[in-house]
Amino acid sequence: MIRPGDPPAPKRASAVRAKRRSITAAHAEPPALDPVLSGDAALRQIGLASLDHISRNEPAVLAGIDDGIHQMRVAVRRLRATLSAFTELLPEEQRQWASAELRWLADALGPARNLDVFETALLKPAQRASEDPRALEPLRRAAVRQRRAAHHTAANAVRSARYAALMLHLFRWFDACGWRREGAEGSEKPIGGVAARALQHRWRVAKKRGKGFAAQSVRQRHRLRVALKKLRYTTESLSALYPRNSTDRFTTRLKRLQDDLGHANDVRVGYDILAALASDAGHDKAVAKAGKRMLGWHERRLAHSEPKLRKHVRALFKSEPFWHR
Repeated sequence: MIRPGDPPAPKRASAVRAKRRSITAAHAEPPALDPVLSGDAALRQIGLASLDHISRNEPAVLAGIDDGIHQMRVAVRRLRATLSAFTELLPEEQRQWASAELRWLADALGPARNLDVFETALLKPAQRASEDPRALEPLRRAAVRQRRAAHHTAANAVRSARYAALMLHLFRWFDACGWRREGAEGSEKPIGGVAARALQHRWRVAKKRGKGFAAQSVRQRHRLRVALKKLRYTTESLSALYPRNSTDRFTTRLKRLQDDLGHANDVRVGYDILAALASDAGHDKAVAKAGKRMLGWHERRLAHSEPKLRKHVRALFKSEPFWHR
């Protein structure tokens, strides 16, 4: 509704664009942990830092900023990984409720993030490399329409009463250490022991899922990627407890491999997105044809980089974890 005294439409649109440009995504810093902190106190600090990371990205999600959606989703996943890592301190029913609600939020943000990646990491590079970039235009137009709808869904989730209730509950829960149980193992002991056990568990799971990597299926590699992501989130949350040069070397190897596997996963998800876009296009076969062309280009690149990927897997699992030193 236009009210008396409102600026003309072009000026309003310009003001909206200027406001949107002033909004940026918020990135996280590892929480400042002291090795003498108890398990409860450390979990409180990590949890509150993650919730702060989520809330600082609310304006960016509402404005449809790609990196804001990504950063909020990272914060949500990191917090879920923290809850899993600190299982020994948490009543199971409380942990499961918090994890399930955070998963709802991650799932609400997921389609927007996947379509952002589809356009920026799959479609644009293929267009730049193509001798006929216009051949991929039908796919780009279809992806843009779906992407706008997905951004709208993400924004609605953040505006919802469910999101507000979740954030309020979690802020209160972490601030008061609402999970505290009498005599719970590790709750009053220094965080070092809890941290080492959590990291070792993540490491064992990742190594197990990395066995026989060369012969693994797409599904198996996806499970390895998820395990590595959880290991990285746990490492980043607890990194302040260890010498920085040791954690930096480890996370550099981890991130490199995670990025390699992440691109392969982007291509895998790309097939699902293409199927949805082609279905929406109905009898128009141009979208499916363009998508097949784009994904074929990425498949060839993945095949070319396979030897390097296997090398990175071997390098990571031959390294000595920093918490062993």
